[in-house]
Amino acid sequence: MKSETKRTEVNLVIEQYSEHEFTPNRKDNYLPNKLVFANADFSRVEQRLFEFFVNQINHGEIEPSHGIEVKIPISVINQYVETRQVMAVTQSMAQKVITLSDLSKSQLEFTHLPVFTSIEYNIDKSGLLVFRSNPKLSPYLAELGKAYTKYEFKTIQGLKSSYSVILYKLLAAHIGQHRYSFVYSIAELKKLLQIDPKKYQHLKGFKVRILDIAQRECANALNPIIFEYENEGNKQRNITHIRFNVITAVNLSRIEKQEFNEAVELNPQMVYSKVQEIIAKDYNFRELHRNLIVQNEEFLAKFVTLHIEFSNGLHPKVKNRSAYILACLGLVKKK
Repeated sequence: MKSETKRTEVNLVIEQYSEHEFTPNRKDNYLPNKLVFANADFSRVEQRLFEFFVNQINHGEIEPSHGIEVKIPISVINQYVETRQVMAVTQSMAQKVITLSDLSKSQLEFTHLPVFTSIEYNIDKSGLLVFRSNPKLSPYLAELGKAYTKYEFKTIQGLKSSYSVILYKLLAAHIGQHRYSFVYSIAELKKLLQIDPKKYQHLKGFKVRILDIAQRECANALNPIIFEYENEGNKQRNITHIRFNVITAVNLSRIEKQEFNEAVELNPQMVYSKVQEIIAKDYNFRELHRNLIVQNEEFLAKFVTLHIEFSNGLHPKVKNRSAYILACLGLVKKK
C-alpha cells in the first residue's frame, strides 16, 4: 500500500508599496496617538529623518495592506541633516523597531514592529532618499481618524534634545484631547522617553538633565508649549509620580493680567506710562479715542486685557486689532 505524502502549501506574500507623492513645504505632521506613545528608540538625527517620512504621508491614501513609499530630495533633507550623515544614520534606522504597548493595562502587552523594510539613497543618481515602511505599520498609520496628534514640522525639527521631541509630542497629544493637567509615574515617563530604568535613580538628576531642558526647549520652540511640573503627592521622599500642567494662552493671559494689576498697585504712574507707549506703538487710534482709553480706568483695564490676549495668540481671526478694541469698548459701532 502506497503511503500518501502530505503537501504543505507555502503562500509567499509579495510586499506591495503605495507611493505617496512628494509635497514640498508641508506645514504640519499628523501621527496617530498610538504611535506618539510608542517607543522607537531613535537618536535625534534619526528622529529628524523619521519626521520627514511622517511629513510626506498622505493619510487619505494609506492602503492598510501596503507599505508606504516616500521619496524626498536630498536638498530638502539637507535643511536639517547633512548628506554625509545619511548613510550611517539610515543604516541604523533600518534596523529599528517601534514598540507599541498600553501603559494603562495591568498586564504586559506589547507589539514590536520594524519601522522600515528598506531605505535607499541616490539610486540611479536620482538625488532622492527613499523610505519604504513596513506594511504591518500601515494599519496603525491609518488610524488617524480615531485619535491623533498634530504638530508643526519646523517646530519639531528645531528642537535639540531627543527627549524634548518626545515630550513635546506627548504634550501635544494631551492638548489635542483637551487635557491640560495629567500625571505620569516616573517609571512610565522613563519608558516613554526611552530612558534606561536604572538611570537617574535620584529625582534631581532626572529633573535637571531631562525635564528642565525639555521645559526650556518646548517654551522657546517656534510653536511653543509652556508647561510646569510638580511632584504628585505630599511626601518629600520616594516621589513616584509627576504632574504636568500645560499653561494655555487663556491661563497665561490671566496670569499676565494679574501681574498687571499688582504692578498698578505698586507703581501706577510707571505702568500707565508704559501702556501709553504700547498704544502709540502698536495701535492706530485717533487722538480722541486714545485720550478716552487712557483717562478712563474701565476702558484702560479692558484695553490691557485685550492687548494681553492678542500677545498670547488669542483672537487669531481678528485682522484689525485697533477697530476690534474700539468696538469692544463701545467707542465705535460693531459692523
